[in-house]
Amino acid sequence: MLLYLNSDFIKTQSKKSLQFINNLTLYCHISKKNLEEFKMAEEETAAPASEPINSPAEIAETYVVKERYEIKFDKALPHLNANGALAYQVVDKTNPQRELFALICDNQFPPRLSMLPYLKSIDHPNLLKLVEYGIVDYAPRKSHNMALIYKKPAGPRIDSFSGEETPLRNSFERFKSVLLSIVSACESLKGYHLTHRAIRLDNIYYKDSSRNEVVIGDCAASFPSLFQPAAYETIQNTLCIPQGRGNGKASDDIYAAGVVMLSLLLQKELAAELSAPEILRQKLKKGTYLSLLGNERIPNQFSGILKAILNDNEEHRWNYLQIYNHLEGKPNSFAQTESNERSMRALNLNGEKIYTAQHAAIAMHSAPQEALALIKSGKLLEWIKNGLENEKLYNKMEKLLRGDPENKDENPFLVSQACILLDCTLPIKSGELYIFPEGIPKGIFYYLRTEQDLKDFQALLSGDLIKIWYQEQPSSRAPANSSEFKIYVNRKDFGYGIDRIMYDFDDDLPCTSPLLGDEFVNTPAKVLRALDRNYAANKERPPYDRNIIAYLRCKMGKKIDGILTDLNSRQEALQNSAIIRLYANIQNKNGPVQLLNLTLWLINSAKPIIKTYHNLKYQKYLERELIKISKSGKVIELYNILENEEARQKDRSEYSAAVKEISFLLHDRNRIANGGAKLDEEAKELALRFVSVLSILTMVTSFIFSLIHWVIK
Repeated sequence: MLLYLNSDFIKTQSKKSLQFINNLTLYCHISKKNLEEFKMAEEETAAPASEPINSPAEIAETYVVKERYEIKFDKALPHLNANGALAYQVVDKTNPQRELFALICDNQFPPRLSMLPYLKSIDHPNLLKLVEYGIVDYAPRKSHNMALIYKKPAGPRIDSFSGEETPLRNSFERFKSVLLSIVSACESLKGYHLTHRAIRLDNIYYKDSSRNEVVIGDCAASFPSLFQPAAYETIQNTLCIPQGRGNGKASDDIYAAGVVMLSLLLQKELAAELSAPEILRQKLKKGTYLSLLGNERIPNQFSGILKAILNDNEEHRWNYLQIYNHLEGKPNSFAQTESNERSMRALNLNGEKIYTAQHAAIAMHSAPQEALALIKSGKLLEWIKNGLENEKLYNKMEKLLRGDPENKDENPFLVSQACILLDCTLPIKSGELYIFPEGIPKGIFYYLRTEQDLKDFQALLSGDLIKIWYQEQPSSRAPANSSEFKIYVNRKDFGYGIDRIMYDFDDDLPCTSPLLGDEFVNTPAKVLRALDRNYAANKERPPYDRNIIAYLRCKMGKKIDGILTDLNSRQEALQNSAIIRLYANIQNKNGPVQLLNLTLWLINSAKPIIKTYHNLKYQKYLERELIKISKSGKVIELYNILENEEARQKDRSEYSAAVKEISFLLHDRNRIANGGAKLDEEAKELALRFVSVLSILTMVTSFIFSLIHWVIK
């Protein structure tokens, strides 16, 4: 029975109306005893669930992928480790004779997910065959990681120079065979619009003991080009932070292949003793080929093709067709040309003499204050006009400087904008950050995982540098919705911010919320599983954050915009109800069937929702029912009972009736109270009249008796 007013009782006993008002106040809040009972019930339910369900601690030393490939974590294969991933023995249960191994990816640098289906379908003799992939329970680290299962290479790594009977430099046919192996494998990826970006000595294997052909190793276990030494990267990529180089172009793979071939000819790892800045300085000064060759010499039959492959100007670097033509002895219709962009006059900047636009842009990035002074003095424009003699560049630079001359000193990106015009192939610089636009999402991901300051990303995404950079590219186009960068980064609502940009523009990235622990989470269903497993470590916090909501908005689309509206309402009960509704929808459509810990976590945050019901007895009923639901692990049951529309309507209508009733009773009480005071006044007046009349009668009676007594006498 609901706790509502007994009007007859109050009407007959008006003195108890104030006590009823106090009861109505208690009616809108859960009693202290009620809260204690709920807390005791919660602790009773939570006790057995303090250890997350399916804890990685309980995982065995093996894991079977797709019910076929058994990964043996007690049999490590360190000689096959690649791109930050650790290698382990794999047994094919269907065909135990197959030689397989698995690479367990590091969650700090997740794999290139979007290319995995293509790699699995490619069967090229010079590309390491990807057999299968999937998420595994990784026992050594008690985490969940992506595993890539490959066919084992038959030969050793090509960086093991010992044991070679015929050095590569003594056989052009062998040089040709090895180079064709690498180039053909890269070209097979190009057919799918993919790049390898991990071509280096320690990631290439000989196909067999003859050492005439090679097999290129993994290219998907981590960010593209992340583990590439500076010697293997172009000048542009060397400038960029390793996490933000992006997928790059086919010409980047060709460049790396040239470094590999030069290393094989010289039988050593090139520039291994030099730092990345020193390698960059030497490449800028002498060019890649001469800086890597050093004091060594190689036969002329090799030097021509290596110079063409290692050309620092991408436009003049040979492509696949030109390489094939040269190796097959065919004439190249695309003659190798030299760049004519070197100035006859030097530009002095910070004590350094500069002769090319690219070198000028790099030097200006390195010394922004001196570069700004150079721009303001007009010396840069003069050098472009009279030194480079590049009228097109001069007009662009003049337009940039003329566009807003009054605020030239206030433009924080003036130097960066000028550098983009000087050389649009270089990465963008924002603060201390060098990055390509394509690599921004992965750069943000890395900064979030390592808890670094995102201010340079915020500044970059809030300005127009990305737009200007894409406008200068001859063949690249900006992402379709890149114009929304500014909108997203400046919105503080759930579902937006820099997290939204990260997930919206890179499908490779898993959710990186700290609430998920060290888990690889790449679907909405896996978000729920990870939250369920990490309940014990985060139960004092809400079961969601901005990162999770931004990820789910990108994966689930506009259909959750209504939920985002509730989450951004700043009303605790409405926010908690929205997150329960969101998680219930995910569990219903994608599983998992049971989420004991997450359900309990959501129940802990459901108290504000319970308080939105006015009836105390119904609040107690909800608390008892939530304890039962916590044992089922079904979020939809939690939502159904907390947001039962019929119960809400009944509660609202009865509460409204009760409010009307108490209003009437309060009015009646006031009327009675006011009426009693009026009666007292009337009684006083009547008493005065009665006393007056009585006095007059007494006086008249006394007069009459006195008169009679006088007559008798």
